Amino acid sequence: MNSLNTSAPATDINGRQTWYRVVGGAALWTLGQQGSYFACAWWVSWWAGAERFGVFSQGLALVAMLSAAITLRLEYAGQLERRLRRAVALFWLAERMALAWSAVLLLALAAARQWVEVPFWLWAGVLALLPQAGVLVQASQMARRMQVVGASALRAAPALAMMVMLALAKGMHWDGSIEWSIPLSAWICWIGVRIFGVAGRSRAMRRARAAQVAGFHAPFVRAELPGFLLNVAANHGQVLLVGWLGGDAAAGIAALALRIAMLPTSVFGLALADRLRARVVTIGLTVGLRPVIHQALRRMMALSFAVHAGAALAVRFLLPLVFQVYDQTLVTMVMTLLPLGAVRLVASPLAFVLPWRGWLGLSLVGQCLLFACALLSVLWGFPAGGLTGVSVAYSVSAVFVYLGYVVTVLTAVRVAA
Repeated sequence: MNSLNTSAPATDINGRQTWYRVVGGAALWTLGQQGSYFACAWWVSWWAGAERFGVFSQGLALVAMLSAAITLRLEYAGQLERRLRRAVALFWLAERMALAWSAVLLLALAAARQWVEVPFWLWAGVLALLPQAGVLVQASQMARRMQVVGASALRAAPALAMMVMLALAKGMHWDGSIEWSIPLSAWICWIGVRIFGVAGRSRAMRRARAAQVAGFHAPFVRAELPGFLLNVAANHGQVLLVGWLGGDAAAGIAALALRIAMLPTSVFGLALADRLRARVVTIGLTVGLRPVIHQALRRMMALSFAVHAGAALAVRFLLPLVFQVYDQTLVTMVMTLLPLGAVRLVASPLAFVLPWRGWLGLSLVGQCLLFACALLSVLWGFPAGGLTGVSVAYSVSAVFVYLGYVVTVLTAVRVAA
């Protein structure tokens, strides 16, 4: 995966002005994606109540957890792969894995109906997995070609479409469509991608290389997939666990607080990661690697401090006005989670470095620690202090894990250089 046999992309990746333009453009699209979520949160809470928003949030959490997992992270391997032919085959395999696992999960739900009642949000989430995964694979292909802004726009499309669909549903007084807006918006965007999407290599070439490429990247998948599953479980599984312990309304508050506190990371993190990953894969294991990582780290630290300071002021004064349906618990949760968000914005764009360097074991250890922080913060914090106890426990414990991750990445870069 670290081979240097292909030429670098014909893109200016060194200029400061280009960096700001690319990251800024991608951040605007991601901000639109996150803004659409908050618009949907306000809309559903006002329209159908906090408990119904909790149900809606659990469906979104399920899609976020599984849509990137059912590809077996092959699209991520494609982004790190320098050889174009292998990368194209990996993207093709990722789409086929998404199709296969979506079918398996739908059959499992159909079988489970014989014994238990399957909630509508679970059906809606599983039906959205295939198109959502397909959109993510196409976005990964664009990011690999340094089309960072286009990749961010593609990732934002389902959320923007969902906001429009919910507005139309309210106008038609069809509250039963709240959960079903999740798969419908994903399928509309995926059909558009298939019609107007990025052109790849021929299907025959992709099939011919699929078995060979799958075997070559099997060790990467075996090491990366468990870590990724732990990561998404830490990020989104908390919402489902809170819903199980405290009910749908508590799950909605937890989902909203986590989304607000991690908004700066969501807005800037993917753009920074796509940009830095493309530069690092292009530079390879050369003397230029260490200065690039250190420069990116300084920029991310400055950016994180600025945006989280502004976020703290906005949360304190604006959040109670926008989400009046919730009590002070929402503000308290967000304020206690913001320090974690500040550290996470610096650490998350560096997450690819350890798998890229082959330090898969340490990467998996970090994901295990984050999963333990997320799980134990709910299991211990919720009985002890409710939602505030969860946020305090998670913020304090996970900050140290992310700081350790940054130190480990710098060590890996120093050894490589």
